[in-house]
Amino acid sequence: MYLLFDQALVVRSSSSILFFKINEENGFWEQYEELKDMRGNIYFIRGNIRIQVCTDEYVYFYMIDKETFMPTLENVMYNNMQCSVMMFGAKVRFGVTFKANQPDFTIYTRKYGHNFKVPVDLTDHEGAIGATLKSLSRYVIAHGINLTIYD
Repeated sequence: MYLLFDQALVVRSSSSILFFKINEENGFWEQYEELKDMRGNIYFIRGNIRIQVCTDEYVYFYMIDKETFMPTLENVMYNNMQCSVMMFGAKVRFGVTFKANQPDFTIYTRKYGHNFKVPVDLTDHEGAIGATLKSLSRYVIAHGINLTIYD
């Protein structure tokens, strides 16, 4: 059971994941969403907008809207680690998996963390003229008699 943004509650029942929030009129918790046929463990970090549901076969990643508290499926991956709980930090650089009734846990890190900052062209463009084509989201470089368009 996790309290989302101090206003909504997500709990695991025997066969589904239930979402509750307080009714303003009567002050009672009322169910507003249900993820049917989902048996797994929930993980949520306070301050984050994602919850993870780890099942035997898959790990589901849901985004939670801060205004409506509605879950939206963001990503699904196979549970190749055979874990019962998967935790990611706020910067999503490290992950920890744990399996119930096992003596230890496993720490994972990204294999490639380049953030898509790789060089596109390594040639010397000294003396070249460049222009941006905003409507096409491209740019053009003229160097000597060569004209190159980059996407």
